[in-house]
Amino acid sequence: MNTTSHMTAIARLAESEGVFTTAQASRLGIPRDALHDAAESGRVERVCRGAYRLVGSGSSETDELAAVWKLTSPARFTHERTRTSDWDGIVVGGTTAAAMLDIGDFYLSPYRVYAPRRINSRNPVVRFGVRDIARADVTFEHGTPVTRPERTISDLVTDGEDPSTVADALRDAVRGDSGFDFGRLRGLLCDRYGVEKAGRVYDGLLADAGLVGGEGR
Repeated sequence: MNTTSHMTAIARLAESEGVFTTAQASRLGIPRDALHDAAESGRVERVCRGAYRLVGSGSSETDELAAVWKLTSPARFTHERTRTSDWDGIVVGGTTAAAMLDIGDFYLSPYRVYAPRRINSRNPVVRFGVRDIARADVTFEHGTPVTRPERTISDLVTDGEDPSTVADALRDAVRGDSGFDFGRLRGLLCDRYGVEKAGRVYDGLLADAGLVGGEGR
């Protein structure tokens, strides 16, 4: 490829991926020096080490988070990782998911990411946790997999977040989603704590969120 061909390929990659990785670019025949030259000329900008976005495509406050997620499996394209048959279980969750879902009063970072296996990272802006997340408990925000509200609430409890802030998040989730699945939330808590303790946690959450009596309906 020549420089023009490289930029055409970079533009196509950015159109499909938004934030993209050097490993994804390599799969398309785009070498690292082409990315370096594109950055030097102001055509692309580095989001973080190993991840870029096209200048002029519009930046987002979630670009760094998208890069963090993509770099957990840098060579695979988003569509490869997120289809049900190839789900790899790496997902944004906890406080970061709550911020993306706009429930409760949580900050986007430090980023909370769950995976079915331990991921070691020196990146100070991300906190990885080992947790199995079913594909059915995942939705997508800005192209990034994020735990659904029921799973997010359950994980906030598991992560030891302040009960009052979790209750606020639950109340926001119920008000913002007429299809909020109380049964799923209770089931997730049962899976974690057992039926008896889960019942106490669940009832306490509902009470703190002001949802006692018809579960807020």
